Amino acid sequence: MPKFNIDDYLPVETYRDCLSAFHAISGLILFEFARENANTRDIIIRNFIARSDMMTRSVFTLWDLHAYQDCWIIHRCLIDRLFHLWQLQQSDEFEVFEAWSFFEQFKAVNRVRSDPEFSGALNSKFFEITPEQKVRASAIQKNPPIWRRPKAEDAAKGLDMGFLYRFGYDFASSHIHPMANDGQQDFYTITKLEPVPDFPEHRVVLSNSLLIATMLVQQGLNSSTLSWRSLVYDFFDDLRRMLGTGSEEYKISFLKLGKMIEHVECS
Repeated sequence: MPKFNIDDYLPVETYRDCLSAFHAISGLILFEFARENANTRDIIIRNFIARSDMMTRSVFTLWDLHAYQDCWIIHRCLIDRLFHLWQLQQSDEFEVFEAWSFFEQFKAVNRVRSDPEFSGALNSKFFEITPEQKVRASAIQKNPPIWRRPKAEDAAKGLDMGFLYRFGYDFASSHIHPMANDGQQDFYTITKLEPVPDFPEHRVVLSNSLLIATMLVQQGLNSSTLSWRSLVYDFFDDLRRMLGTGSEEYKISFLKLGKMIEHVECS
Protein backbone atom coordinates (compact mmCIF):
# COMPACT_ATOMS: atom_id res chain seq x y z
CA MET A 1 0.00 0.00 0.00
CA PRO A 2 1.14 3.60 -0.53
CA LYS A 3 3.26 5.34 2.12
CA PHE A 4 2.32 8.92 2.95
CA ASN A 5 4.94 9.86 5.57
CA ILE A 6 8.07 11.14 3.86
CA ASP A 7 10.16 9.84 6.76
CA ASP A 8 9.23 6.33 5.62
CA TYR A 9 11.23 6.80 2.42
CA LEU A 10 14.89 5.94 1.98
CA PRO A 11 17.78 8.30 1.13
CA VAL A 12 18.14 9.18 -2.55
CA GLU A 13 21.53 7.43 -2.76
CA THR A 14 19.93 4.22 -1.54
CA TYR A 15 17.47 4.40 -4.41
CA ARG A 16 20.39 5.00 -6.78
CA ASP A 17 21.97 1.76 -5.57
CA CYS A 18 18.69 -0.03 -6.26
CA LEU A 19 18.57 1.50 -9.73
CA SER A 20 22.10 0.30 -10.53
CA ALA A 21 21.22 -3.26 -9.56
CA PHE A 22 17.92 -3.10 -11.46
CA HIS A 23 19.70 -1.82 -14.58
CA ALA A 24 22.31 -4.58 -14.42
CA ILE A 25 19.75 -7.38 -14.06
CA SER A 26 17.54 -5.86 -16.76
CA GLY A 27 20.54 -5.95 -19.08
CA LEU A 28 21.14 -9.63 -18.32
CA ILE A 29 17.49 -10.38 -19.06
CA LEU A 30 17.65 -8.50 -22.37
CA PHE A 31 20.75 -10.44 -23.43
CA GLU A 32 18.88 -13.65 -22.65
CA PHE A 33 16.09 -12.56 -24.99
CA ALA A 34 18.73 -11.77 -27.63
CA ARG A 35 20.10 -15.33 -27.40
CA GLU A 36 16.77 -16.80 -28.45
CA ASN A 37 14.98 -16.83 -31.80
CA ALA A 38 12.36 -14.40 -30.58
CA ASN A 39 8.78 -14.44 -31.83
CA THR A 40 6.52 -11.39 -31.97
CA ARG A 41 5.36 -11.90 -28.39
CA ASP A 42 8.87 -12.03 -26.95
CA ILE A 43 10.12 -9.12 -29.06
CA ILE A 44 7.34 -6.90 -27.72
CA ILE A 45 8.04 -8.03 -24.15
CA ARG A 46 11.78 -7.55 -24.62
CA ASN A 47 11.20 -4.01 -25.83
CA PHE A 48 8.83 -3.23 -22.96
CA ILE A 49 11.53 -4.34 -20.51
CA ALA A 50 14.18 -2.25 -22.28
CA ARG A 51 11.84 0.75 -22.23
CA SER A 52 11.12 0.33 -18.52
CA ASP A 53 14.83 0.35 -17.72
CA MET A 54 15.48 3.43 -19.84
CA MET A 55 12.48 5.30 -18.43
CA THR A 56 13.37 4.51 -14.82
CA ARG A 57 16.89 5.82 -15.35
CA SER A 58 15.35 8.89 -16.98
CA VAL A 59 13.40 9.58 -13.79
CA PHE A 60 16.66 9.75 -11.85
CA THR A 61 18.28 11.97 -14.49
CA LEU A 62 15.34 14.36 -14.31
CA TRP A 63 15.56 14.25 -10.52
CA ASP A 64 19.13 15.54 -10.73
CA LEU A 65 17.82 18.46 -12.79
CA HIS A 66 15.17 19.11 -10.11
CA ALA A 67 12.57 18.54 -12.86
CA TYR A 68 10.21 16.85 -10.44
CA GLN A 69 7.06 17.27 -12.52
CA ASP A 70 8.77 15.53 -15.41
CA CYS A 71 9.69 12.68 -13.05
CA TRP A 72 5.98 12.20 -12.41
CA ILE A 73 5.23 12.29 -16.13
CA ILE A 74 7.67 9.45 -16.81
CA HIS A 75 6.31 7.61 -13.78
CA ARG A 76 2.83 7.72 -15.27
CA CYS A 77 4.20 6.40 -18.57
CA LEU A 78 5.71 3.46 -16.69
CA ILE A 79 2.35 2.63 -15.13
CA ASP A 80 0.69 2.94 -18.54
CA ARG A 81 3.09 0.37 -19.98
CA LEU A 82 2.47 -1.98 -17.08
CA PHE A 83 -1.27 -1.77 -17.79
CA HIS A 84 -0.70 -2.38 -21.50
CA LEU A 85 1.52 -5.41 -20.90
CA TRP A 86 -0.97 -6.87 -18.43
CA GLN A 87 -3.82 -6.54 -20.92
CA LEU A 88 -1.75 -8.06 -23.72
CA GLN A 89 -1.05 -11.09 -21.56
CA GLN A 90 -4.68 -11.41 -20.50
CA SER A 91 -6.06 -11.19 -24.03
CA ASP A 92 -3.10 -12.87 -25.77
CA GLU A 93 -3.20 -10.20 -28.46
CA PHE A 94 0.50 -9.59 -29.03
CA GLU A 95 0.22 -10.29 -32.77
CA VAL A 96 -2.80 -7.99 -33.11
CA PHE A 97 -1.04 -5.28 -31.10
CA GLU A 98 2.02 -5.48 -33.35
CA ALA A 99 -0.08 -5.15 -36.52
CA TRP A 100 -2.15 -2.33 -35.02
CA SER A 101 0.99 -0.49 -33.89
CA PHE A 102 2.60 -0.80 -37.31
CA PHE A 103 -0.52 0.44 -39.09
CA GLU A 104 -1.03 3.40 -36.74
CA GLN A 105 2.60 4.46 -37.06
CA PHE A 106 2.49 4.03 -40.83
CA LYS A 107 -0.58 6.25 -41.08
CA ALA A 108 1.03 8.92 -38.87
CA VAL A 109 4.12 9.07 -41.08
CA ASN A 110 2.07 8.96 -44.26
CA ARG A 111 -0.07 11.90 -43.13
CA VAL A 112 3.06 14.03 -42.84
CA ARG A 113 4.37 12.86 -46.20
CA SER A 114 1.01 13.60 -47.84
CA ASP A 115 0.75 17.14 -46.47
CA PRO A 116 1.65 19.76 -49.11
CA GLU A 117 3.01 22.02 -46.35
CA PHE A 118 5.64 19.40 -45.49
CA SER A 119 6.81 18.36 -48.94
CA GLY A 120 10.36 18.15 -47.61
CA ALA A 121 9.33 15.10 -45.58
CA LEU A 122 9.35 13.03 -48.78
CA ASN A 123 13.16 13.18 -48.79
CA SER A 124 13.59 12.85 -45.03
CA LYS A 125 15.06 9.67 -43.55
CA PHE A 126 12.96 10.31 -40.45
CA PHE A 127 9.72 10.07 -42.45
CA GLU A 128 10.91 7.42 -44.88
CA ILE A 129 8.53 4.60 -45.87
CA THR A 130 10.10 1.49 -47.39
CA PRO A 131 8.53 -0.49 -50.23
CA GLU A 132 8.03 -3.39 -47.83
CA GLN A 133 6.14 -1.17 -45.40
CA LYS A 134 3.90 0.08 -48.21
CA VAL A 135 3.06 -3.48 -49.24
CA ARG A 136 2.30 -4.50 -45.68
CA ALA A 137 0.18 -1.42 -44.97
CA SER A 138 -1.80 -2.02 -48.15
CA ALA A 139 -2.51 -5.59 -47.08
CA ILE A 140 -3.50 -4.57 -43.54
CA GLN A 141 -5.78 -1.81 -44.82
CA LYS A 142 -8.02 -4.44 -46.40
CA ASN A 143 -8.66 -5.96 -42.98
CA PRO A 144 -7.50 -3.50 -40.28
CA PRO A 145 -6.68 -4.98 -36.86
CA ILE A 146 -9.15 -4.17 -34.11
CA TRP A 147 -7.35 -3.32 -30.89
CA ARG A 148 -8.00 -0.79 -28.14
CA ARG A 149 -5.71 0.52 -25.48
CA PRO A 150 -6.64 -0.53 -21.94
CA LYS A 151 -8.53 1.81 -19.67
CA ALA A 152 -6.14 2.55 -16.82
CA GLU A 153 -8.70 2.15 -14.05
CA ASP A 154 -9.93 -1.18 -15.42
CA ALA A 155 -6.39 -2.50 -15.75
CA ALA A 156 -5.57 -1.52 -12.17
CA LYS A 157 -8.67 -3.35 -10.97
CA GLY A 158 -7.74 -6.36 -13.07
CA LEU A 159 -4.35 -6.44 -11.37
CA ASP A 160 -6.20 -6.16 -8.04
CA MET A 161 -4.18 -3.01 -7.40
CA GLY A 162 -6.68 -0.18 -7.60
CA PHE A 163 -4.24 2.09 -5.78
CA LEU A 164 -1.99 2.05 -8.86
CA TYR A 165 -4.67 4.05 -10.61
CA ARG A 166 -5.78 6.31 -7.75
CA PHE A 167 -2.40 7.15 -6.21
CA GLY A 168 -0.24 6.55 -9.29
CA TYR A 169 -1.70 7.00 -12.74
CA ASP A 170 -4.47 9.45 -11.87
CA PHE A 171 -2.34 11.49 -9.47
CA ALA A 172 0.56 11.72 -11.93
CA SER A 173 -1.85 12.88 -14.63
CA SER A 174 -2.08 16.20 -12.79
CA HIS A 175 1.55 16.79 -13.84
CA ILE A 176 0.93 15.95 -17.50
CA HIS A 177 -1.97 18.26 -18.25
CA PRO A 178 -1.37 22.02 -17.75
CA MET A 179 -2.30 23.44 -14.35
CA ALA A 180 -2.31 27.06 -13.17
CA ASN A 181 0.74 26.51 -10.95
CA ASP A 182 2.77 24.64 -13.57
CA GLY A 183 6.42 25.60 -13.39
CA GLN A 184 6.21 27.35 -10.03
CA GLN A 185 8.90 25.18 -8.48
CA ASP A 186 10.89 25.37 -11.72
CA PHE A 187 10.79 29.17 -11.45
CA TYR A 188 12.56 29.12 -8.09
CA THR A 189 14.95 26.37 -9.20
CA ILE A 190 16.09 28.43 -12.18
CA THR A 191 16.14 31.90 -10.61
CA LYS A 192 17.32 30.83 -7.14
CA LEU A 193 15.27 33.71 -5.74
CA GLU A 194 14.33 33.68 -2.08
CA PRO A 195 12.34 33.08 -0.03
CA VAL A 196 11.56 29.73 -1.63
CA PRO A 197 8.07 28.38 -0.88
CA ASP A 198 7.85 25.14 1.08
CA PHE A 199 7.42 22.74 -1.85
CA PRO A 200 6.53 19.09 -1.17
CA GLU A 201 9.22 16.40 -1.02
CA HIS A 202 9.13 14.27 -4.19
CA ARG A 203 11.32 11.34 -3.14
CA VAL A 204 8.26 9.14 -3.41
CA VAL A 205 8.52 9.26 -7.22
CA LEU A 206 11.92 7.53 -7.10
CA SER A 207 10.66 4.72 -4.92
CA ASN A 208 7.42 4.28 -6.83
CA SER A 209 9.10 4.35 -10.24
CA LEU A 210 11.47 1.59 -9.17
CA LEU A 211 8.50 -0.35 -7.81
CA ILE A 212 6.53 -0.09 -11.06
CA ALA A 213 9.63 -0.96 -13.09
CA THR A 214 10.15 -4.20 -11.14
CA MET A 215 6.48 -5.09 -11.60
CA LEU A 216 6.66 -4.35 -15.32
CA VAL A 217 9.75 -6.51 -15.84
CA GLN A 218 8.25 -9.36 -13.83
CA GLN A 219 5.02 -9.08 -15.81
CA GLY A 220 7.16 -9.41 -18.92
CA LEU A 221 8.95 -12.48 -17.60
CA ASN A 222 5.63 -14.10 -16.73
CA SER A 223 4.24 -13.31 -20.19
CA SER A 224 7.24 -14.46 -22.24
CA THR A 225 7.76 -17.92 -23.71
CA LEU A 226 11.20 -18.19 -22.10
CA SER A 227 11.90 -20.03 -18.86
CA TRP A 228 13.51 -18.08 -16.03
CA ARG A 229 15.39 -19.27 -12.97
CA SER A 230 13.82 -18.61 -9.59
CA LEU A 231 16.82 -16.44 -8.66
CA VAL A 232 15.63 -13.81 -11.13
CA TYR A 233 12.25 -13.63 -9.42
CA ASP A 234 13.92 -13.65 -6.00
CA PHE A 235 15.91 -10.56 -6.98
CA PHE A 236 12.81 -8.56 -7.93
CA ASP A 237 10.96 -9.72 -4.81
CA ASP A 238 13.92 -8.67 -2.67
CA LEU A 239 14.24 -5.33 -4.45
CA ARG A 240 10.57 -4.58 -3.76
CA ARG A 241 11.13 -5.58 -0.14
CA MET A 242 13.98 -3.07 -0.03
CA LEU A 243 11.64 -0.32 -1.23
CA GLY A 244 9.11 -1.25 1.43
CA THR A 245 11.21 -2.05 4.49
CA GLY A 246 14.81 -1.10 3.72
CA SER A 247 15.95 -4.73 3.74
CA GLU A 248 19.13 -5.18 1.71
CA GLU A 249 18.55 -8.83 0.78
CA TYR A 250 18.38 -7.80 -2.88
CA LYS A 251 22.17 -7.38 -2.79
CA ILE A 252 22.52 -11.07 -1.91
CA SER A 253 20.17 -12.07 -4.73
CA PHE A 254 22.15 -9.83 -7.07
CA LEU A 255 25.45 -11.50 -6.15
CA LYS A 256 23.91 -14.97 -6.50
CA LEU A 257 22.73 -14.12 -10.00
CA GLY A 258 26.18 -12.84 -10.89
CA LYS A 259 27.85 -16.03 -9.65
CA MET A 260 25.31 -18.18 -11.48
CA ILE A 261 25.99 -16.39 -14.77
CA GLU A 262 29.76 -16.61 -14.22
CA HIS A 263 29.42 -20.37 -13.64
CA VAL A 264 27.35 -20.83 -16.81
CA GLU A 265 29.83 -18.85 -18.92
CA CYS A 266 32.80 -20.83 -17.58
CA SER A 267 31.16 -24.24 -18.01
